[in-house]
Amino acid sequence: MADVSNGRPQYMGVLVQMCEALNASDERWEGYVKAVSMMQRAVGAHYAPSFLLDDSGVRAVLVTDEAQSAVFAERWPWIPAAVHVRDPWINPRDSPVAVRDNLDSEGWRVLPEAWKDWLGVTGVVVGVHAEGRHLGAVLMSFDDDRPLDHDARQFLAAAGHILGRALHSGIQARRQQELGAVKERRLLADELHVDLAQQVAALGLHAEAMSLDLLGGDQAALAADVKALTEMVANLRVTLRHRMLGLRADAAATHGSCLDAVKSQVEAFAALAPMATRVECPEPERAAAVPLDVTAQLVRVLQEALSNARIHSLASNVTVRLLVTDSCVRLEIEDDGRGFDLAAVPDTRLGLVIMRERLAGIGGQLTVRAEVGRGALVVAEAPFGHSAGAIALTERIGTFA
Repeated sequence: MADVSNGRPQYMGVLVQMCEALNASDERWEGYVKAVSMMQRAVGAHYAPSFLLDDSGVRAVLVTDEAQSAVFAERWPWIPAAVHVRDPWINPRDSPVAVRDNLDSEGWRVLPEAWKDWLGVTGVVVGVHAEGRHLGAVLMSFDDDRPLDHDARQFLAAAGHILGRALHSGIQARRQQELGAVKERRLLADELHVDLAQQVAALGLHAEAMSLDLLGGDQAALAADVKALTEMVANLRVTLRHRMLGLRADAAATHGSCLDAVKSQVEAFAALAPMATRVECPEPERAAAVPLDVTAQLVRVLQEALSNARIHSLASNVTVRLLVTDSCVRLEIEDDGRGFDLAAVPDTRLGLVIMRERLAGIGGQLTVRAEVGRGALVVAEAPFGHSAGAIALTERIGTFA
């Protein structure tokens, strides 16, 4: 990698070229990989694989070119974020971190020996970040022991920010699509509800008309009503089938009761996250009564809340509580992390918006309580029967405030 830059103007040119590569490609990773290659050549790094956080925030997935994939993909297609997303490799300033400056840190000591061998004491970790969110890192190793000068460090910091902005834009676009899909599903559900109600009402009217035809002895009218009723029943079957197929798609990720689905999600999260997790359900036998469509949306809210806890909160403990009455369910996700100022959350953060939309689609609601330094509590509530269930739930566990 001999194309080493020696001055600020040349670094600025590389940053411009990276932006162009990121904007020019229609493929999700093509432009990103090209931009990292430019960054790698500019500082003369031997290796520069990226490891980017997945949606769960518990794994960092390898993203690189074919040559480096041949070196890393078989052994490290992904790495656990618990080991790598920590001090000193990430920092509030989002500046590149030199391994040589942190050889006595716990973050270096806990890395696997094979990992240390290829990264080496001359390695540099360049954070990929945007909007205050850590998205992953480019891990650079060098053949020589030449420390990076001030200009090179400034260049890598700017490059990490550019890469992060590009990734963040892609994440936001996908979230916008998901949000649009959720809203579209809500509209579809409303339409189906209206359509079913209208068809059932029409069936009732035709049944009354048939009774009058029988009383009046009008055989021709009776035959016409029977034909119309048969057609309406056929249409109703089609509507119900479409509705059930939609519910089945929503429930595909759930198995057994609502509690089983929650436990499964938490167990999968705990297997990779560096925090203690537990599930509480005072009356587990009630969980079987939660409908599949409600369970499916609660599981998706749980996924988003756990991901936020892993990526943003730096929590040590997460407690998930499932509380169920005869006709209402409440899911709580509480962590002991650093918390946040809810009023300061930007509108570009679509996680909370999507969770609210999911719950709104099943008649539920989302409430969040968070304070800086005091953790966060996410509460998802949804009815699945008459409104008395919500009243009973509030009476049993108190009003959330």
